[in-house]
Amino acid sequence: MDDAGGRERPERDDPEERSNEERSGPPSEDRVRLELILFAEFIQTLAEEDKLLQAVPFLLGRLGELRRVLFDYEVRGTERLLPIEDPDEREARRLLRKIEESKREMLEELGKGWAPPEPEEDEEEE
Repeated sequence: MDDAGGRERPERDDPEERSNEERSGPPSEDRVRLELILFAEFIQTLAEEDKLLQAVPFLLGRLGELRRVLFDYEVRGTERLLPIEDPDEREARRLLRKIEESKREMLEELGKGWAPPEPEEDEEEE
């Protein structure tokens, strides 16, 4: 199928190809970079040839495909951006929270002041 610039473009609507992409995980940084660069170059070419407005329907479809790739990269690839939690670090944070809570409770108790225990009534009668 020809795109608006008269060039042959590969078919991207093959369900088998799309399902293979989905199974392979998020797109690589290189693929995302390449997709964006190719789209930008294509827009520049259309603008130079004064065909930009005639290509709007095609551009909208392509933007939808780009959006899907960017979404996959950003959302499904976020595990590479998140720190991997170390179980020892998690336990250390839990212990720190427990110590801070104990300290807070102790300071509350000290703030109330100390008074000797009152003698029980049975002891007074003796």
